[in-house]
Amino acid sequence: MILKNVLHNEFEIRNATPDDAIQMEYVQSKCYPTLHESEILVSNHFANHIKVFPEGQIVVEKDGMIIASASSFRCNFPEHDSTFLEETDNLWITNVQIPDGEWMYGIDMGVLPEYRGLGLSKEMYKARNEICAALGLKGQIIAGMTIGYGKVKDQMTIEEYCKRVMNDEIIDPTITPQRSAGFRWIRPLYNYINDAESGFGSILMYKPVDENFYL
Repeated sequence: MILKNVLHNEFEIRNATPDDAIQMEYVQSKCYPTLHESEILVSNHFANHIKVFPEGQIVVEKDGMIIASASSFRCNFPEHDSTFLEETDNLWITNVQIPDGEWMYGIDMGVLPEYRGLGLSKEMYKARNEICAALGLKGQIIAGMTIGYGKVKDQMTIEEYCKRVMNDEIIDPTITPQRSAGFRWIRPLYNYINDAESGFGSILMYKPVDENFYL
């Protein structure tokens, strides 16, 4: 479904295979050091994602090594708030995957620390949108981790924080790059994820295939 070289042909983006699962687990372990162990994806989760929705699982490879990965499932638009574990079927996605769902829900994206700042996340978001277009989906939905909120959660609510990030008054390490990749605000999520650094919150966002589409 996706196979292309990016960033001066130094990196290859492609769909993940079962053989990638162990390296994907390694990427995950290096990307989320403050995330509670109950919410960390391991190789068995990745292998199941590839089985359930192979088109939606992608990796970035350099010189034979997986240095980034992204996981997702198909769904309809989420009308109600949920936690990360509820949304992802306790990380397995089996029972939340809707084969004819209109949206791709991105549950994970990670780049090894030594390869950050090169634009690989933006390239993976582009690849996801290409997959969405090929499958006839409306676009991507993500719950962006508000990594900077934990430092200021005693000063403002998650909603106030998200609005200030959206107004470019605050730069968030995760949300700001996601905004630059074309994601739009839907609503803040309280107590979404077990991560103190993010203040346990996130922000629900979407990126449509058709840029003229608005919720």
